[in-house]
Amino acid sequence: MENGMILEDNLATVERGLADLRRQRKAEATLISYGCDLRRLARFTSELGLRFEDLTKHNLVDLLEAVEVNENGRKLSNGRIRGLFSALNSLLESMEYRDVIDTNPVPAFRKRYLSTFKRTPNSSVPRFCPTNEQVAAVIAGSPFIRDKAIHVVLAKTGLRNKEVRALDVSDVNLVEKYIMAKPTAKRTGRKLPIDDECTVFISRWLHDRQSFTGAEEEPALFLNDLGCRIGRNTLLKVINRDGERQGLHFRDADILDIDKRYTPHVYRHWMTTVLREAGCSERVIRYIRGDAEG
Repeated sequence: MENGMILEDNLATVERGLADLRRQRKAEATLISYGCDLRRLARFTSELGLRFEDLTKHNLVDLLEAVEVNENGRKLSNGRIRGLFSALNSLLESMEYRDVIDTNPVPAFRKRYLSTFKRTPNSSVPRFCPTNEQVAAVIAGSPFIRDKAIHVVLAKTGLRNKEVRALDVSDVNLVEKYIMAKPTAKRTGRKLPIDDECTVFISRWLHDRQSFTGAEEEPALFLNDLGCRIGRNTLLKVINRDGERQGLHFRDADILDIDKRYTPHVYRHWMTTVLREAGCSERVIRYIRGDAEG
């Protein structure tokens, strides 16, 4: 009963924190992401019998141990844990600014306990990069033209999952053969050339797309079965499924075993490799990938 009251208090704190972040003009995607993470943390914190204002650099260790393993008993990736504590840091930073707490304990805690979670270039697990033959097999084995088009766009442009989902029909020019990637808070929009194969697959998809419910009103390039913009998980499942068909994705693999997981990000590695082998300059590769200059 007491933990239920603590949870209510913590969820109310989350909503106040999100309202403050919204006033700071944070990107909507950031607010959605932080909201999910903070509500998750609210539950774990409440189960420890703590309110957010009770957190210290010492009991944050207990919180870390509580969130390290998900409901299915699988250990969260280092990046996922860093993301959770980044959200928590923003919340407690807001609470400190509003004089709800004296000091935000996350920075000191993060420096001591999460610094080892940073990626190192000497990681023992290699990044998975499929061969040209494997990519061709995945595309050929995909059962639907929409899904084939998604694979090809990911492979030929190096766009991220989120960037592909954000594409509208109006962003594609099949005559001049390019796709306009939308600008984001951290990246400018960019014009990406597409080859004949990519043009053909998109053209075939646009023809089939007309039969989807609400296709005329929906601007999104890729639609789900309900005729709405395709979602993150739906797109991920498409890539996982088709990779699994070719023996490239193992659904029971640990999230840390990136060499056993066929995801949209695999295509960025493949495209980068292909461009480098073709002698493309690093500056051009960074532009196509949408990487920050530096």
